Amino acid sequence: MKKIFVGDTVSRAWDLAVKHWPIFVLLSLVKSLGSNLGLTVNKDVLSGMGQNPDPQEVAEAMREAMQFSPWIIIGVLLSLYIGFITFRMLYNAATTGKTYESFGEALKIDINQFAIFFCVELAVGIIVGLGTVCCILPGIFLGVRLLFAPLIAAVENVSFTEALSRSWNMTSGSFWDLVLLGLTAIGIAILGFCACCVGVYFADVVINFMLVVAYLVLRSYLPSAAPAEEPIAPAAPAAPAENNDYQEVK
Repeated sequence: MKKIFVGDTVSRAWDLAVKHWPIFVLLSLVKSLGSNLGLTVNKDVLSGMGQNPDPQEVAEAMREAMQFSPWIIIGVLLSLYIGFITFRMLYNAATTGKTYESFGEALKIDINQFAIFFCVELAVGIIVGLGTVCCILPGIFLGVRLLFAPLIAAVENVSFTEALSRSWNMTSGSFWDLVLLGLTAIGIAILGFCACCVGVYFADVVINFMLVVAYLVLRSYLPSAAPAEEPIAPAAPAAPAENNDYQEVK
């Protein structure tokens, strides 16, 4: 069973983020813009929701406050597309040291694989959401066990069910390690938000690399911990130099 060491995972992710952060910060910005495309929020309606505790009227106020347009479909597809290529570039950066051979190559996707990724993202969101609504603990459990499913769907040529089952199986013995890793990620996100909110984008890059590094460790593509440097043996004392200036006289 592979063990995830949180400190080593964060250290590796930090090194990768420092090296590759510009492209991933840009992708994160584009993804956030896509997520908000076609959605307008009436803040005045939201501000009055706290005065009315009735759940039915709160739901009605939510529908009134959040107005959708057909552009939201494009925004969702754009956000998923950016998430798909981001996972692939993160994986390439962690395994080969390069995010892509060429930018045009990075933007190419396989439609079938993207469709599987779309379905996996949707399924994981529904499953974890239902688990959270029923009770918070089932949501956390399902979220951890299906943590790697979208990444697997993006970087491996697998089917919908294989992506879910592979994530479920590979996390079976590392649940608490991944929970601790998740809590660490939350702390990193909070620190990034405190850095004038700008650092949250760099923190997002670090957290994404933490996910990829943990996945590679569990898949045995990386060792559990970085090998410690071998101690340098002390140099042997030099042999005394021969003195040829004097010769024995018989």
